[in-house]
Amino acid sequence: MKRAFFFYGTILLLTTLFFNHANASDWRFPVGLSYVHGFNDVVDFYESSADADIFAIPVGVTFHPYYNFDFGLRLGMGVGPLSAIYIQYIGYGEDKFFLNLPLNFNIGYTILPRLNVSPYIRPGLVYHAATGDYLESSKPGFFGAFGLEFLRKKRVGFGFEIAIDKAEMEFEEPDDSWGSYYS
Repeated sequence: MKRAFFFYGTILLLTTLFFNHANASDWRFPVGLSYVHGFNDVVDFYESSADADIFAIPVGVTFHPYYNFDFGLRLGMGVGPLSAIYIQYIGYGEDKFFLNLPLNFNIGYTILPRLNVSPYIRPGLVYHAATGDYLESSKPGFFGAFGLEFLRKKRVGFGFEIAIDKAEMEFEEPDDSWGSYYS
């Protein structure tokens, strides 16, 4: 609890200090698609524990609003990509599910903030707000991304980004009591 208070207090202080030096037009609201590399491991875990085939697409929608200051500093947060698994058993067994929504806070730097094309970097913290069967815990971790934005000064732009997420989720092994329906 003290760490969370310190973290949010620091973000609030930095935001208050730097907003005096920026223009109000520097808010950005990027929405995009993300490929989730580790999601296949979760799907494999649920597939093996349910002895069933699961159809899952490891691509989800992300939303990463940020405030970009004149000198390149950017403060932001991110939501997504949402990932979900649902297994419905008809006539036997309990339905199983997994739901995950990553949340991140980041402080970054836009290297060429006055140009229409600019590389950027954004390190921060990420936490997976996850729930579901067999999920034991979710621990926050480091988040880092770098990318390239195009048409930054236009109403609609686009970009490419590569990110790493070091947050961890632990799963408990399922008991075989519900798996006996397949015997």
